[in-house]
Formats: sequence, structure tokens, C-alpha cells
Amino acid sequence: MIRTDYTQRANNGYGSLLAILIFFIINPTLGLIMSLLVAISSNDDYENNHHDLITFMIITAAWISLINITKSISGDQGVYTRIFLNVPDAGFKDTVFNAWGGSGKEPVFSCFTWLLYWLTLGNVRLYYFIISFAIYIFHYLATYKLFRKMDIPKGALICGVLILTFFTQYFVMTLQIIRQMLAGGIVIYALVYRAVERKNNWIFLAMAVLVHTSAAFIALLSLIPWVYSWMNPKRIVIVLGCFIPIIAFNGIIGRVFGGSTGINALDYGLSMYGNSGYSDGGTIAMSIMLFIFIPLIAVSAKILCKYKHNMIENDSEELKSFETILPIVYICILLLIFVMSFTKSPLIQYRFFYYSYSFIPLLLPVLFIKSPWNKPYWTLSSTFFILRFFITHNQSGWIYASVFDILSSTIYYFWTGNFHWMYLA
Repeated sequence: MIRTDYTQRANNGYGSLLAILIFFIINPTLGLIMSLLVAISSNDDYENNHHDLITFMIITAAWISLINITKSISGDQGVYTRIFLNVPDAGFKDTVFNAWGGSGKEPVFSCFTWLLYWLTLGNVRLYYFIISFAIYIFHYLATYKLFRKMDIPKGALICGVLILTFFTQYFVMTLQIIRQMLAGGIVIYALVYRAVERKNNWIFLAMAVLVHTSAAFIALLSLIPWVYSWMNPKRIVIVLGCFIPIIAFNGIIGRVFGGSTGINALDYGLSMYGNSGYSDGGTIAMSIMLFIFIPLIAVSAKILCKYKHNMIENDSEELKSFETILPIVYICILLLIFVMSFTKSPLIQYRFFYYSYSFIPLLLPVLFIKSPWNKPYWTLSSTFFILRFFITHNQSGWIYASVFDILSSTIYYFWTGNFHWMYLA
């Protein structure tokens, strides 16, 4: 009987998947809506609705990546495009070690570029589709892994996926500061893996740092054993005592160690970290930082208060559940402190600020996790981000396909439309 029920669920799952794929080909937005409805209608047991949730995450990552490849290629993306198209002439060695002015920085991303050129047969759109898909799916899988371990209802997972997908400020940067966004997804997954599995995923940690050096900040913090359990005042003082000098003496650290390690990627990262006066013209307004930081701080504070309350009540089950998310909270708080400390170093500040986006799907859905307000909160917050995404679409300075085309076109349109009017600008 159990075997029959399992087989029937599997058959129903394959039927839903086939229907979703057909709708996605006919109209990607319809496929996305259908996968969302299937995920919502499934039960809260992660074991039984595993396929529905994974399908929803894959379809969502594919949908947002289709929109991403309609972006007109300009700015930093033009550099990435030239390096990608130059792979046959440059060869493996020059692509991996000389693509960025001979610095050899972030060789893993350059290696990805070389490999993807041959796998995609030099197709620029497919190259960016794969990168965009990877950026989003790493965040989705990290959220799934964390919430499944904490036994948080699937509504929180769906909410987390939707608010990151439809967060305009995050979306417009995914194919702009490409290496950092990809490194962010990888290092966040590695952090969650350590929190859930209680062991480091060294491959992903190293990969993240060698995709973009700045990911070393989160990677190194994830190696501190104390962030995985409750930190008493003594531990907090010790951690801050080690952390604050790194911020205060960044210039000295950069001058002393930058260029002296013999490792190109590390030397580059240290020299940039120590160069407080350097700016590439980018800045982040305080209002935008507070728009992100205040909700993250509020959720983090509530989680810590809840954990402290459970310690007092000696609720071992609740403690065990919330202990999994403690490293996410601690590292997020340290990141916010780090960013706010570099108001006179705009490059460092805004580059590290973008990592705060990666904590949004992990923390915001947890705000009302044990409250009767949880479902209305998940629904309203998801709806807000979705509406805001479409209302503000194409107002960032970079041009994508129109809202009408996104909602009404078949999948064929995204692969054949003439979008890249600044192809090698």
C-alpha cells in the first residue's frame, strides 16, 4: 500500500513537471505561475513535496535568467563579453591567468568562462543564462537547506525565493558585478552547508574566494567556531576585539601584506582593501543601506531574543532549531558593522554592501515564523516585491525586454530577440 501511494505521488509529480515544462516553453511566465501554484498546493512535509519545491526553484531561476539575457550589454558586462568571445584566440592559459590585465586574479571564474565558451559553442546568451541561473540557484538551495533543517514551513521558503528573485536592486546587479554575485551565492551556500551539516565544504569556500576575492570576508567568518553557538558577552568582546582592528587598520594591513604573499588573487584583494581612497565612482546612498539593514537587524534581533528566551525556558527542541540559523545572524550583523564602518571608502563599502542582499531570503521570511501572522506576512511581502519589480522595471539605467514582452512572449523570443544593441561597447 505504501509503495502504491509512493508510486502514485511520483506519477503525479512527473505529470505536473511535464505540464509545467510545456507551459514554460509556450510562455515562461505561465510556467512560473504554474510551478508556484503546485508548490503552494503541496503539503508542508519537505520529504513529500521535495520535487515540487525543487521544480519551483529551478523554474524560477530559469525565468529570471531569461529576463537577464535580454539586458543590453554595457559597462562591466562588455568586458566579460570580450573575454568570453576571445577564448579561442587567447587559449586556456591566457584566459585563466591573463584575462584581467595579467593579474591572474580570481582564476576560477576565468576557468568557468573558458569552459563555458566551449560548452555553449560561444553563445553569449547561453553563457549569461548559465551564470545568472547559478547565482540564483545557489541562494535558493541554501535557503531550502536551512529551512528544511529548521523544519520551517514551505511558505517561508517560497517567500524567500520570491523576494530575492523580484528584488530589483539585486536583479540589476547580477549581470553587472558578475563575479561578486556568483561568489556571493557560492559562499552563502557554503555557510549554510556548515551550519546544517556541521562540517566545512572546503571546495565551495575555496571556489567562492577564487571567483571573487571579497568572498573571503564571509568565508573566513564562517570558520570561527563560536558563530555556530550562543555567544556570551565574553565571546562577543573577543570577536569584536579581533574584528574592529581589521577595520580600523585596513590601510596598514593593505600596505604591509598587499603584494607580499606571492598569490596574485590574495595580493590583489589585500591591496584593494588597503586602498581606502580608491573609488571607481560607485556609491551607495545611506537611505538604500538603511532600507536593507533595518529589516535585517530587526529579524536578527528577534531571532537572538527568541533563542535567549528558549534558553531561559530550557526548550531544547526550539534551541536546536534556532541554533542552525545563529551563524547566519552573527555573520550578517558583522557584515553590516563592516559596511557601516567604511563610509570614507566608497568602493569597499558598496562592494561589501551587496553581500547583504544574499541574507535577505535566509532571514526576512523568519520574522513571524511562530506567529499566526506568518502566512499573511509571507503573502504580502512576496506580493510587494513582485509588484515593485514590474513597476520599477527598466528604471535602473540598464535596458531589458519590456514588461509586456516578458509576460506575453514564448521562450523563443528570449533566445532570438535583438536585445544586445551595445554588444561590445
